[in-house]
Amino acid sequence: MNGFLGSDLAGVAATWVAALVTIGVWSYLLGERRVFRLAQHLLAGMATGYLVLIALREILLPRLLMPLANDPAGHLLLIPALALVVALAGGRWLPRAVAGLPVAILVGATAAFALGGAVSGTLLPQLAGSVLGPGTPLNVGNGVIGLAITALVLLGFLHGIPGGRITGAAAGAGHWLLIGAIGGWLGFLVVSRLSLVVDRLSFLLTSWLGLAR
Repeated sequence: MNGFLGSDLAGVAATWVAALVTIGVWSYLLGERRVFRLAQHLLAGMATGYLVLIALREILLPRLLMPLANDPAGHLLLIPALALVVALAGGRWLPRAVAGLPVAILVGATAAFALGGAVSGTLLPQLAGSVLGPGTPLNVGNGVIGLAITALVLLGFLHGIPGGRITGAAAGAGHWLLIGAIGGWLGFLVVSRLSLVVDRLSFLLTSWLGLAR
């Protein structure tokens, strides 16, 4: 069974759409950018629509609008949240002095929440579990090495501190460690993208053309 001889009409249509979009994206390799841009716009539109539906169904309606409609006096703290939503939605037409403040609060709070969550929820528990928690000497050594690498990388980001031979060498080591980590991450991305290419080739040859099993 393949995309030409399928019995399920919805499955056949989905297979053809997936195959044509895959070929459209690969057309960029041959210099055809119009089809590739169309696929990009399709992906961006579908992702945006999906996120809008999630925001409406999971957050705005059940957690903001419905509580205010059912019991406004008991949810007074949601009124500033509603004002923030209105200001963000009308930020294009409102004066910059009106729309700039809620946008700044949103961006700053999101950045602070992400940074605080990364430090308190990921970095510190991992370091404490590997260094202070029970384990073999090898695990403790790995934790100490991880702590030292983290400290050197963070030191490489500091600016304006008194310079010195030791501090400069530590900051330089932090920069090189960061470059090595970025290189390893990019290598991992390349390998993962190659696996996606193999998966798409397998899809075209089996599910669409039915040439291989």
